Amino acid sequence: MRIVLIARDQSLRIASAVVRSFDFAEEVFLLDLSDTDETRELAKKAGATVIRHEGGTDAPSIAASINAHETTDTTILIALDDKWSLSNLPRTVGLARQGHDLFIAFKHRTENRRNGEPIEKALTSDSYTYLEADIQFACASPTGLAAVAAQSPSDHPAELSRDIALRVVELDPENRVHQRESLASASRFAQLFYWMLESRHPLILFGVPGVIFFLLGYEMFQEFASFQGPHDPVSLGVALAAFAATLIGVFSLTTSLILYVLGKQIDKMSMSTKV
Repeated sequence: MRIVLIARDQSLRIASAVVRSFDFAEEVFLLDLSDTDETRELAKKAGATVIRHEGGTDAPSIAASINAHETTDTTILIALDDKWSLSNLPRTVGLARQGHDLFIAFKHRTENRRNGEPIEKALTSDSYTYLEADIQFACASPTGLAAVAAQSPSDHPAELSRDIALRVVELDPENRVHQRESLASASRFAQLFYWMLESRHPLILFGVPGVIFFLLGYEMFQEFASFQGPHDPVSLGVALAAFAATLIGVFSLTTSLILYVLGKQIDKMSMSTKV
């Protein structure tokens, strides 16, 4: 099995998505649609094979790019966007093991977009062309992938050969009800933490503000210490502000150093593992 992540400007999520995908697949590909190199570089460091795609984003065009990398395994294609989370990966892999040549899961019709604008046309079972509806994920055998690559963007999945074991579904709309923080939302903090370590940003994100707050608190304390008049509530507030600024500065500096050292240790462990 191989997993293909289709992403555009997903540098914050791509590393964790690639690592998680390797729990289920022997190969992980990134089909990159972005204009920057950051997402591609992070994917390569995590072990993924990067495919640069500059054509259309419809299923036949993407399938043609992927089909150039021949395989005898099942291919899972996932649109890595805000509508899909890593917690959905086990279910997606389970659907790929049902034995279909092609399994397509369209987004709900209310979430279809083209050039950032919603598609107003009401979709029916006969109007699900590759240009009129967005695919959230798909599972395909080599036969199914080749069949989609041979189609036109304006074709329907139902127009595939009857020899293809096909299943097409429409996903339910996203639940908008406010819920308590789940493991999926908690993992976003872990992804941010990993990104800060991976991109060497701790000294900038925490170190620079820490220096600024520390110097500000020190200057405020110097002015308060040199004040010779009576101490009123205003001067007491200045003293408390100086103490808070200094404390925040020291905490930020300490945090930046700890994160930087942890990042170095992770690099050493990664290098020793590769060796």
